[in-house]
Amino acid sequence: MDEETHVDVIPDEKPKRKVKQTVLDNFSKITNPNEKVRVKSASNLLNHLSEIKENEKDDSELKYALGRIIRGLGSSTNQARTGFYSALVGLLGIREDVSVSDLFEHVEKHLHRVGSNTKGENADVSSGQILVCGAIIRSELFYRSNAEEQKKIIELLISAGKERTYLTLVSYIFILNVLEKVTDKEAEKIVLPLIKTEILKPINEYTLDSLYFLMAVQQSKPNLVKHKLLKNAFGSDKVICQPNLSQLSNILTAIPRITSLPHPIFELFAQNLTSSEHLVEFFTELDKHLHRPNRNKHLAITTLFSHVLSTVADYEAISDLLGENFVKQTICYFKTFTKYQKDGEFQKQMHDFFEKLVATLKGESVGSTAKIRVLKRLLFHPGTFIFEKITKSKIIQHITSTLDADGVKELSDVYCDVVTGKLSVDIGPNTNERWLNNDRLYAAHLLVKLLHLPVVQKCNDWKVEKLMFLMTMGIFNKSISNVGVELANSLKDTFYGSLDLKGSKLEDIQDILTKLVKNLDEKLSVDTLETVLRNPISPENYSTWQKTMLIVDKIDRKKKRSTGIKSVFLTLFLQMQLQLLNDAKLATETLEELFNCYDRVKKSRKNSLNETEQSETSNDPLWIEVVVDLFLNLLSHNSHLLRSLIGNVFPHLCGHLNATAIHQILSVLDPKNQDNPLTNKNESDSESDGDSEEEDDESNEDSEEEESDVDEDEKQTDKLRLALHKALASNQQEDDLESIDLDQLSDSEGQKLDEALAEAFKQFKPNRGRSKKQNKDAETLTHFRVRVLDLIEIYLDSTPNMLLTLEIMLPLLQSVEFSVRDEHQKPLQTRLKSILKKLTACKKFEGLDEVTDITLCDLLKSLLEKGTKNAIIMQEMGEQISDCCIFIIKCSQIITSIEETPKKIKKHLKNNIANTISEELTNYFTKNNCLTPYVLFKSTLNLPWEGNLNITTTLLDFIYDSSIKQFKKSQALELLKIFFTNQRYLSQNPEKLRGKIAEKVSTFVHTTTDFFKDLSANITENKVKEKFLCNLFGVLASIKCCPLKFEGIHWPTLAENVREYRTHVSFSKDAKTAFNKLCNSLGVSHIVKMKQNVTKISTTTEEKDEQQVNGDAKVEKKKKNKKVNNEKLKLKKEAKSLRLQSLSEGFSSKVDFSEDKIAEDIDVEMEDSEEKKNKKKRKKKTSTSEPEEEMQEETNTKKNKKRKKKNSTSEETVDETPKNAENGVKKKNKKKKSV
Repeated sequence: MDEETHVDVIPDEKPKRKVKQTVLDNFSKITNPNEKVRVKSASNLLNHLSEIKENEKDDSELKYALGRIIRGLGSSTNQARTGFYSALVGLLGIREDVSVSDLFEHVEKHLHRVGSNTKGENADVSSGQILVCGAIIRSELFYRSNAEEQKKIIELLISAGKERTYLTLVSYIFILNVLEKVTDKEAEKIVLPLIKTEILKPINEYTLDSLYFLMAVQQSKPNLVKHKLLKNAFGSDKVICQPNLSQLSNILTAIPRITSLPHPIFELFAQNLTSSEHLVEFFTELDKHLHRPNRNKHLAITTLFSHVLSTVADYEAISDLLGENFVKQTICYFKTFTKYQKDGEFQKQMHDFFEKLVATLKGESVGSTAKIRVLKRLLFHPGTFIFEKITKSKIIQHITSTLDADGVKELSDVYCDVVTGKLSVDIGPNTNERWLNNDRLYAAHLLVKLLHLPVVQKCNDWKVEKLMFLMTMGIFNKSISNVGVELANSLKDTFYGSLDLKGSKLEDIQDILTKLVKNLDEKLSVDTLETVLRNPISPENYSTWQKTMLIVDKIDRKKKRSTGIKSVFLTLFLQMQLQLLNDAKLATETLEELFNCYDRVKKSRKNSLNETEQSETSNDPLWIEVVVDLFLNLLSHNSHLLRSLIGNVFPHLCGHLNATAIHQILSVLDPKNQDNPLTNKNESDSESDGDSEEEDDESNEDSEEEESDVDEDEKQTDKLRLALHKALASNQQEDDLESIDLDQLSDSEGQKLDEALAEAFKQFKPNRGRSKKQNKDAETLTHFRVRVLDLIEIYLDSTPNMLLTLEIMLPLLQSVEFSVRDEHQKPLQTRLKSILKKLTACKKFEGLDEVTDITLCDLLKSLLEKGTKNAIIMQEMGEQISDCCIFIIKCSQIITSIEETPKKIKKHLKNNIANTISEELTNYFTKNNCLTPYVLFKSTLNLPWEGNLNITTTLLDFIYDSSIKQFKKSQALELLKIFFTNQRYLSQNPEKLRGKIAEKVSTFVHTTTDFFKDLSANITENKVKEKFLCNLFGVLASIKCCPLKFEGIHWPTLAENVREYRTHVSFSKDAKTAFNKLCNSLGVSHIVKMKQNVTKISTTTEEKDEQQVNGDAKVEKKKKNKKVNNEKLKLKKEAKSLRLQSLSEGFSSKVDFSEDKIAEDIDVEMEDSEEKKNKKKRKKKTSTSEPEEEMQEETNTKKNKKRKKKNSTSEETVDETPKNAENGVKKKNKKKKSV
């Protein structure tokens, strides 16, 4: 029965009902930190008190509950106060028989201040009083009470709120709740007389709380506070007026602590301020408080500003609210932050303000003028052009993105004025400064960003105008641009960077570039080259310009420029023509190549524009091959513009690519190929230089070094293989085909094997002896290869040819293998894996020509051969190799699904692919040196592929094959489960599939039934791993529930044997879950009656050993504790006998003591001599328990000596003898404990 607690019984009355312990538990749970527990406990308590009201008239439990709850309101923890406050509000809501007088009776009893209380306790008492009054108001008991009680409640709220500054706001809020529900007459009669002293006082005496109270009272009851009363006390009939702005700013910025920022005064004041005419004036007053850095004031103004943005109606005034000191201090604060010293609270507050500002300016009713004024305030004085960089935000970009097309054009004019210097910096009244070059350059960068905005995507004429402006500033002479040399060079780079028109169509790019080139051509002539251009070009380059211009004009006369090969050449001619003024050498070489390619295209158009095969009589490369070579040459330059240019035009050439062009691209990725644009870039220059022979020698040396590196790597691999062989041979592994069973190794053998393998890998790790930092040339080559991969990615994004896609796959895998071996190739490795993932996801192909069954089978075999090379490489590339093999299988499915494919080829292709995968599966499970990724088989069985039947039949034979290792059997079961849960494949033709594997499955289930029967018969002898059982249960359940619906399988017998086995063993959580699912699928109960002798299945031998060690340790500890207890009892008996002897003998004789002393001395000496002899003998023996034995011997010796000393120093008096005996026992006990 539950324990019961009685309440006090009043005399002359019947015994009252006892309070149940379960009800009392609810009071302690109300203080639980978990909100759900508090709510549930309060609900249980209220339900109990509600039942008492209906069934009994006894109110003792109600009084007890009220006392406990009200006393709990004075708790020092927030969760306790919250729980008891919620309980009190709920109680007053369901028990209308509780009156205000009853509550105040408990308040006077439990919540009263006494002189012995500390300041904190008195504060908790005041807090509890306020919460009691608040509960009365929130439960609406206040409105059912009389006027005297209502006054008493409000008076208590005001008096308790004055005890602590942080309690004032809480008391005011409860009073405001009263004002919201009472009428104006009731408020004027009851409430106003009590609060008049709080809301009507001189303005310099107001605080955040009292100002909020006044403004909230005016908002709730506008007619309660007369204008006359307010003017007499406040000085004016309005709170927000011109004379009070300074005082109000003082009140709002004088926050006592940072926790006052969520104060409701800021939101309420912002609502009143935005509706007044003093918004800008008041923020001017606020800005004066920031003439010196003050973090709390800055945050207070930011909080108020955020609330103003939510209610502001005049958006044009937002820029005026950004005061000079406010912007300056914001920038200064962010400048002071370092990497390790950051004011997270300040940063979060300011970033939230920035987001609020952007959200406000995104409004549909906000015009572009208001947005541009805000941008000027942040970028110009008092802000800075690097405002985003300093504040670690993107507020300028976000505001700019909200502009419409007209707004963008207006803002661009502002930036242009800054670049030209027409617009000066206003730093004060009648004070101007000139823009610095950095500011003018940053304005040019912002102007370039405007060109890429989506709202001006079709404004080509405007883009041409702004590009011409940048070109004039950066390229034309100083007399025209009025820009210095340093700034002109930077603006020139900015102009060429702006030619990367992102997001624009190729037609738009051509239109913009054509207009730009023609405008520039009109200003250039042979006579004006020196006067117009800041850096004049040579006459030869100008002749190239004119030749290019003629071709451009011819192409431009044709209307259809957006499609076809000529559209691509037009874009290339225009870009390279402009590059003549920037990099004349690159542009000249590129244009010469383009001239040749264009001539070939024109000749080929006479026959066929799409012809990509070489004629029999010509040995010259095709035009597409020359273009690809040109693109590779352009990509060798670290230029974002050239990379973007190729990215725009190359998609239009993908349909003309042939195998030679693809191999040109792939050859750059080949680490063994030294023929790339980077190595041949300066070949022509080296021929004319006198140092050509030296360069050739250096290149030969480099090649020799690389060859020697390759040879050295092969030697290192051989050494590593030999070292691993020795490490394994040391563990008695004579045959290479025989692997090490880790479950059968002892701890010492396993440790030795770990040390041997670790030493082998440590000596021959791949990066041993290499430089920590990649040299500049190698880094440049890596980045070049990353850029070249753009071409492969663009080709794969188009509808590629299947044969070319397959030819791309192997070189990419080889590049991945190369990047894995070199730690410096991490960027290349990441890019390669991304493109391989895209390649293996291709589903649509332009053509399937020349893709035969032999091609796919050979490619699949070459991929699987990689699984026999290097374990470390396979760990990194396993996923990629698996994806590529799956891709080949999908390609074979595409070929076999086409009607044009002959039936003989379809059959041959299916059989060859299936046999190859099956053979690799057999190798994986039977050979220890097979490194084929396991994920390959998992992915294969997830496919709707006919070859999965061969895999499944093979796997069913492996489950009970004694030559297969245990963990491989578990993997086989995992694969079988994947197959039988492949609903997409099994549902296609279930009858056909069932007929092919029904016999194998039936045999497997029958063997499994016998397997569990044997396990039940010999539960201790047969060892089986729990993971194997989990997977086996899962396979059986999936077979039973799969769509094939096998017949002829006797499932009840299997269920009986499995449940019988379950009665003998205990499972872990995972095994129980698998067993329960199996029973559910078989339609039997998973609940079984366990046998008396239950065996626990261990997952590994190590776990078993650990359990055995732990068990031995527990037995050892138990024996030790038992031994200690026996020794304590023995010492107690000895002490008791000494006391009785001393009491009975009294002062009989001292001779007895001396005789006993002599006899005991002799005994001690004999014991000591024997112990010394035994100790010498034990030293000759080596044992793990030697330190413990020596310690025990020393302890025994000390104990005997202690006993000897005690007897020799015993007192003659009878009264002291028992005392000394007890002390001796205590000392023995202490010594024993220490041992």
